[in-house]
Amino acid sequence: MVLSSTPFHHLEHYPAHNVVVSQWYGPCSSQEYRDTLLQFLHLIETMHIPYAIADRRLLPGIPAEDAHWTLNEFTERFIRLPLKRFALLNAFDPLAEEQTRRFLEKEKGMFPFEIKLFEDLTSAYDWLITEKKA
Repeated sequence: MVLSSTPFHHLEHYPAHNVVVSQWYGPCSSQEYRDTLLQFLHLIETMHIPYAIADRRLLPGIPAEDAHWTLNEFTERFIRLPLKRFALLNAFDPLAEEQTRRFLEKEKGMFPFEIKLFEDLTSAYDWLITEKKA
């Protein structure tokens, strides 16, 4: 089920596994970037989603102000989400890839849920829905 769609972003819910997939399609303004992430947070919170994928492959590097906002304001709410697992698909853009790595390194140990970086959507989805072996 499509939750929202714009020329630069698509958000879809897959009820069979209760997974939300956030896919970036290209650049957008700073306000659009922030509004999109806030909408993502809101939907995960209100729908009590346990599994999510952020496909950042087509997202270019973001301005320093947005990177700072992401590392501080966004992360503060992100770590309180009801997630069990969160998968990130790394960006093709070298700056965006570095920004993702900085986010993961800076916040290492802060996440109360599993988080993992992937190169493709299929591997990420499979990891989300596969039960951990005891």
